[in-house]
Amino acid sequence: MSLRILFEGSVSKHLESPEENEDAYRTAPERGRIVLSDGASESYDPKHWANLLVETFATSELSAESCSRCVEAYEALHEPASLSWSRAAAYERGSFATLMIVQDHPQDLRVAIKSVGDSLAVLTDGQRLLRTAPYSTSTEFSLNPTLLATKPEHNSALEFGKEGSEPCFTWEYEPQGYLLLLCMTDALGAWLLKHQEQDDPTALERLLAIREISELEELVESERESGLLRRDDTTLIITALVGCD
Repeated sequence: MSLRILFEGSVSKHLESPEENEDAYRTAPERGRIVLSDGASESYDPKHWANLLVETFATSELSAESCSRCVEAYEALHEPASLSWSRAAAYERGSFATLMIVQDHPQDLRVAIKSVGDSLAVLTDGQRLLRTAPYSTSTEFSLNPTLLATKPEHNSALEFGKEGSEPCFTWEYEPQGYLLLLCMTDALGAWLLKHQEQDDPTALERLLAIREISELEELVESERESGLLRRDDTTLIITALVGCD
């Protein structure tokens, strides 16, 4: 097993409506892969789009061809002619979502992260943040990130396969020691980096202590009520890297 999953879970914008959660993720520890997607609420049916992305990229590589297959599968779910004019117009504008693919390569002692959008990956020794991607500061979450779209013309900035163009980060690690890899959607990522910028280690400590979905729900709701965490679908995955026992 390449990755050991310590926790995985997601909390909807509103606890009483889990079916409205537009985050999606898949973990395949036997393949060393984690895939995370955050559907953009302002777009049409982002929940299905996010789920199609994680289903596809749990086993496929990121490419123009694999994205086209996702678009075809999404279009097969909808009949624009049967929609009201307003919903048909929204469908024509497209659906959008982030995509993060984490692939562990234990034989090379490295982790490769492909990231489209503003979901955050964090490498930590349990006390400090060692690396973060694609952002390193909380203010970056106020930017308008590039997202994967159901309309190919919106994906023109993503030149898959062109050398140096893919949004990829590579982190090396030692065969000994204790390293954890966290993946989270944007609201939680901004919250964590904001605490780190204030030299407050308690946010990381609280995340690393989570092992049950109820514990994530409690943290998310308490921080939402205090105004420190934006109300949004919130997903967290905690893994231990191979050789880091």
